[in-house]
Amino acid sequence: MRRPEPGVLRGIRATLAAALVLSSVAGCGSVVSGAAVRAEPDLSGLDVGNYPTEPVDFGAAADHESARYREGQRLGDFAALPFEIDPGYVNRNTGTGGPVVLDRRDMEALVVNDTFDQVAADLVAGWVHTWSTAGDPGSRQQLSVAVLMFPDTARAESVAAGLEHDDFTFNTDNRPVRLPKYPQSKAHRRPGHASLGSWTPHDRYVVFVEYDDGSGKTELPGMVQRTESLLDVQLPLLDQFEPTPAEQLDEIALDPDGLLALTLPKSARTIAMYGPPDAFRGRGAVYALNGTTNLEFLGTGRVTGIALGESVVMRSETVQGAQALWENFRPVADEPAASRVIESPAGIDGKVECFSRKVPAYESPSTFCLLQTGRYFAQVEGGQIQDLQQKTSAQYALLLHG
Repeated sequence: MRRPEPGVLRGIRATLAAALVLSSVAGCGSVVSGAAVRAEPDLSGLDVGNYPTEPVDFGAAADHESARYREGQRLGDFAALPFEIDPGYVNRNTGTGGPVVLDRRDMEALVVNDTFDQVAADLVAGWVHTWSTAGDPGSRQQLSVAVLMFPDTARAESVAAGLEHDDFTFNTDNRPVRLPKYPQSKAHRRPGHASLGSWTPHDRYVVFVEYDDGSGKTELPGMVQRTESLLDVQLPLLDQFEPTPAEQLDEIALDPDGLLALTLPKSARTIAMYGPPDAFRGRGAVYALNGTTNLEFLGTGRVTGIALGESVVMRSETVQGAQALWENFRPVADEPAASRVIESPAGIDGKVECFSRKVPAYESPSTFCLLQTGRYFAQVEGGQIQDLQQKTSAQYALLLHG
């Protein structure tokens, strides 16, 4: 999918250290006014290599496209995940688009007709993902959900009707299907195929749901039930979302909670390949957290923010919450892809542990470190052990600014 180019992120610059104003003391017993100043952290014992240890200021979006992209990230925190209706959905499928939707290219194989960009011309932003059950590819059940936001309710209703109409003109074998719980939905299926697609307008949003059973065994009532169950979760989530007012969208903050500033920054090359860094407050981050198949960590960890840069950083309400995140994401000794402990960097105040894990698809094992200090939890990936240790030390130094 197309991503904003590196140049669209305005105002990324090194944060200047605040000047300390020292009050003179007239004599013993004098009262010094003002707040206490936190001591500068001592990083002398850390080997950070050439990695940055000062936060950056991401500022506001530089143009309309990057503003829409950021709004799509915000919307991702309110997009339902298939495992919320059935824990059997354990694999997030790649290659189906997204997660942020700015036009048809971001929906890829999920939208078969070529009129999407015309019908949905005033799409503000969207979010899409596809999950499947485990097992042989030919027998998996797949569930896709896309949430698309438009300027108002009238446009959403018009788009839902238009996209459903074009599904029929693209494939004349399609037959309409009624969703009893959601009569406003526009749904269809093709006889002989265990799949059901639907477009549901809700306020200013259109929710696309596609269920596909590779085994071909699911009958129509089961497909309807799956679709309605997903909508049961999705529509209330959208009622909680507060869109950025249109007149403020182009000045949207890229790092509203200051958490991206505390992650290792992505390189320009990485941004060009995979997109800008992400800032979330919850479920939106799951798309990048491999192996995560439930939302329990958000509650047990009392998570208030998740930032995805070159590293993953989570902020908890409490130190105990951050420690719970540490325990949640530590590798389990008897898991299929067993990890072995490798040497961790020195000089870190908190919990740090590093691992090497064999990945079947690659010759070289993956190496990563987990770090918890104060209310923060972080995961850092690297190549060679020395480089990984330096990255992890730099990540720790950044967290000290939080």
